[in-house]
Amino acid sequence: MPVGSKERKTRPAIFREEGSQLLEFGMALPFLLVMLVGAIDFGGAWTLKEKISSAAREGTRIAASQPNDLSSGSPPASVTAVRNAVANYLTSANVTPCAVGTTAASAGSLAWQYTSTTTGCSTFLLKIERGYTFLSGTTTVVATRVTLNYPFNWGFGQAIKFMSPTSTYANSITVSTVVVIANMN
Repeated sequence: MPVGSKERKTRPAIFREEGSQLLEFGMALPFLLVMLVGAIDFGGAWTLKEKISSAAREGTRIAASQPNDLSSGSPPASVTAVRNAVANYLTSANVTPCAVGTTAASAGSLAWQYTSTTTGCSTFLLKIERGYTFLSGTTTVVATRVTLNYPFNWGFGQAIKFMSPTSTYANSITVSTVVVIANMN
């Protein structure tokens, strides 16, 4: 060995500075990915909530302006108009995985509901209550209430299962909205 040269010992990469940075990044990466997927999913769920709320508002506005035809068939034309408005809004907003069924089922007095037979849409529900009442001061107000439940599939549940395979975190949730508007007729 030449005079004045230092003997340099080679250590495995994991013990050098570069190796420790790589190790730290490898340990933090799964958490960063879960946070990223969570942020993207939250944005998707928020967007879906806004779209279904707008669809329910559109249907409720139409119902509130319809004449009182609640004794004219099952379902009355006003309820069918609400169903069509909600279905058209969801289609135009590109919320299309769950098609709104065309057959109404009775859901109580002056209430009807529609489901979806599309695969993966078992939690979908459009409920239209034309005779919904509430108090405004001392006055009873007759209104229309539209409830819309729509399934949302999380990627977050799969990301959690990637980190913890035994996790029972749900892969889907139901996003819901309820809109009430007083009937004009």
